[in-house]
Amino acid sequence: MKKIFKKIQILGLAAALGLNSGCSDFLETSSSVDTSDELVISNTAGLEKVLTSAYNQLFFNPQGADRVYAGLTGLQMYVDLGGADILCHTNMGGNQLSTYRYEPTKTQANGQSDAIWSMMYKIINQVNIIIDNAENAQGEQATKDALLGQAKAIRGICYFHLIQNYQQTYAIAKTKPGVILRLSSEDEKSLPRSTVQQTYDQIVKDLTDAKSLLGSYSREGKWFINEDVVTGHLARVYLVMNDWSKALSSASEVYNKYPTLMSKEQYRGGFDDVITKNYPEVIWAVKFTDQNNLGGGTQFNFWFNQDASYGEGFTDGPIYSFLDFFADGKYEQLFEKTEDRYQFWKRTNNASAEWSTKWAYDKYKHYGDGNGAKQSNTRPEISLMRSAEMLLIMAEASAELNNGQGLAHLTKLQKARGVKNLTTAASGDNLLEAIYVERRKELLCEGVTGLYDLLRLQKPLIRYQETPTYKEGHYTWGVSYLNGYVANSANPTGTFPSNDYRLLCQIPQLEIVNNEALTEADQNPYNGTK
Repeated sequence: MKKIFKKIQILGLAAALGLNSGCSDFLETSSSVDTSDELVISNTAGLEKVLTSAYNQLFFNPQGADRVYAGLTGLQMYVDLGGADILCHTNMGGNQLSTYRYEPTKTQANGQSDAIWSMMYKIINQVNIIIDNAENAQGEQATKDALLGQAKAIRGICYFHLIQNYQQTYAIAKTKPGVILRLSSEDEKSLPRSTVQQTYDQIVKDLTDAKSLLGSYSREGKWFINEDVVTGHLARVYLVMNDWSKALSSASEVYNKYPTLMSKEQYRGGFDDVITKNYPEVIWAVKFTDQNNLGGGTQFNFWFNQDASYGEGFTDGPIYSFLDFFADGKYEQLFEKTEDRYQFWKRTNNASAEWSTKWAYDKYKHYGDGNGAKQSNTRPEISLMRSAEMLLIMAEASAELNNGQGLAHLTKLQKARGVKNLTTAASGDNLLEAIYVERRKELLCEGVTGLYDLLRLQKPLIRYQETPTYKEGHYTWGVSYLNGYVANSANPTGTFPSNDYRLLCQIPQLEIVNNEALTEADQNPYNGTK
């Protein structure tokens, strides 16, 4: 048997992340455990350790990465920093700023083209070990099914993020080169890029297999992937594929299990305790702990929204704040000023003009673990999937199918969020546009809108720079790398056309060099819409 690794390093997760009631010994939070590969693959207890490590990588990507590349919790920032609705200050520099600025760092030879690639393939390599060996491992069949189901689900999720970041969207790119499908721990290093169609076929297969395997699996916490999480991901995938009937069916299946939407108080409560308070619409979520924290690198540290009573400094608030993220003025204008979830204000006490003219946004607030004391720990809980998203998928799919239900689904969410001027368009483009806007309002920084929706909907990126009469707009550095920017114009704007390759990443240089099945001809363009 060809060995992909000699030892598997198992990174410690929080003790709460138990895989089943029988593995408490494993859940000691030591920094690492080295286990021989022969022992790991021989029984379900060993494979559970591999799965725990894969989960850790998926959620937090703790080995050297931070901020926007810190697993799914970091990608929530990445996806919307690439859109039009968030501003990022230069306070801390780093990859969240380069993502916002669209500096040319996602090219094969310069910077961060390998960040998402290496993160996802590292996880895929781990779950492939489980997929290859689960059936022959010693242990109960139910445990094998749970391990295999979660492993296939994780692989499908990883490929879904890869294909959305390394090629144009499915509707226009089915025959274009996608990503490399590594489906076994025994695969050769050198494999070609599969097509976008083949990649999506594999994603659907992995998720469909996982759903079947997890039908009787009962998870012990919101952070585990169960049948509902898998079905929710199928809804997301079918939405990108424009398979409206399957998107509607999958989203409806999940929504019907989580039909109670968050209240106004819950929605405005900070989004940092969605597990502890057992919010009924939360389908999937994960908690930061002392063992898995990112050293204060979560989005709760980046949003400039600490209460004015704390002051304006980095260390004045209940947690260390980078004072980086604000809501764009055009985004703020999407909300009714009387709307119950209206939660924007300006920081005008002592802040400089670069800060005080911008919209602070209340969605992501965290008071640490010190009962509001200054500089307590950043250990929030992160929502990864909610039934409100499923309701919006139902609305969009229904509108596309023209089945007469799209407006009803949208109205249900708008009423729950206190919208007074409800959408009235019953069908057609006006209804669809209202649904797209509601996605932006509802799902900001949850890893599914922003850059991903611009690509999926083939909409251009358009940013409006701040001016003396429009001070809530984007910083100069947020538009200067975009097309059409003229600094001294009356209303400076920057744009990328839909599907411009600068929205995407190039294949990493090391993959091109080390993979004998690839040549420079297999590389994505740097820019343009070819």
